[in-house]
Amino acid sequence: MKLHTICVLSVVLVAGCNEVEERLAWSPDGARAVLRVDDRLYFMDTNGNLSAVVASNVTGAAWQPDSRGLVLTRSLTVSKWEDAAKLLPPAEVDACQTLATSFLALGIEGLEQFELKRDELASPALMYLFDTQSNALHEALQKSKDPGKIESDLSNLRTTQVAEVSIVSLDGKQLRVIERTLTGLSQARPSPTVPAVAFVRGDVLTVAPLDGSTNRVAATERSMGVYDWTPDGKALVYAVRQSDKDASSFQFADINRHLVIDTNGVVAGEMQPLTVNALTFAPRVRCLPDGRVLFAGVPLHLPGPVTGAGSAQFYVIDPALGTNAVPVALPAAAGTLPQDLAAFAPSPDGRQIAIVESGSDVVAVLDVATGALEVVSPKRGWKSKVLPAWRGTNELYFSALSASSTNRPELFRWRKGSAPQAISTNWPAAVVSSLLAKPEK
Repeated sequence: MKLHTICVLSVVLVAGCNEVEERLAWSPDGARAVLRVDDRLYFMDTNGNLSAVVASNVTGAAWQPDSRGLVLTRSLTVSKWEDAAKLLPPAEVDACQTLATSFLALGIEGLEQFELKRDELASPALMYLFDTQSNALHEALQKSKDPGKIESDLSNLRTTQVAEVSIVSLDGKQLRVIERTLTGLSQARPSPTVPAVAFVRGDVLTVAPLDGSTNRVAATERSMGVYDWTPDGKALVYAVRQSDKDASSFQFADINRHLVIDTNGVVAGEMQPLTVNALTFAPRVRCLPDGRVLFAGVPLHLPGPVTGAGSAQFYVIDPALGTNAVPVALPAAAGTLPQDLAAFAPSPDGRQIAIVESGSDVVAVLDVATGALEVVSPKRGWKSKVLPAWRGTNELYFSALSASSTNRPELFRWRKGSAPQAISTNWPAAVVSSLLAKPEK
């Protein structure tokens, strides 16, 4: 993006997203869950009792394996350069100052041709100028046709976001920062067996030790969708985009298994290609307890007709088979699965898969062995925002309407053989309203 384009833009804050996200997660011991509502984090017990807000500025939360703490991703709003310089790594502080110096050297006319390599540096660079070199900035802007307007537009961009991955213990110990950066951070997930955490930094799937040291391993720089740890906690399974130029109707992705932990700690180990996948939705790659890798895709036979894609299906592949590994389609009756299989959650024992669609509020559970599909919550006309979360192997929590005639979403608990039970009837409206997206008129 050209810097002059940024100069005439106002800050746009994206408040709330209607895609299905992992907003609810049960601790491994099943004692409590965390629920993220916008950027606020709550605890919930097994009876649905909700705590007061326990953390803010949160964009994601995952339990540590011992259920004694959380790995958080947060977005910290900063409006003063002094504060930004304390939070950011030295390399990013230097990059912002270098960009600011270029701004002054080029002047407003030179900015017309100035190309930013990292858009996220623009706001903190302007913050640096306003806070430390305001006179020089004011003088540089006098050559523009409307210096007052340009200066006002730039001033509106003086707030920036610093992304953070951190560890917080439930025993009240001080928060421990793993990563801070101007680049977006997401999907922080601890290894189930090793003191290490993986997270996505921009498009880079990164692994870091939990002790706060600076050692980092980039598993891939082209990650897409949702990744997972293997059960032994030493490798990652993930999807990698094959090309940025795929046709709009299809994406092609490689699914890989990558060793990132050995006896020496975090390492860039062997990468094992598993399969190539075609899909029309964001990929989600999950590892089952037996080590097989679960993913969804669209069967595509080439050469074939322009509309040659079949219905979306679930597949598993066994990395233990090495080069002989082939994806095996899970059984499912024709026409029962939605075409959008981006949002699903396998049960901890790998025997069931909970499914929602980003475009509807239907919740269903697929039996992995038989292909039987049970709709546990029918279509009510709204849109899901919360990925269903399992507590144990046979207890599922999901958001839905209790009836088509109501406008109040609820969180439900479902056990096989029983009707879903709403457990959020005493929650504030501001909390339950975040569970579903109301259809647009």
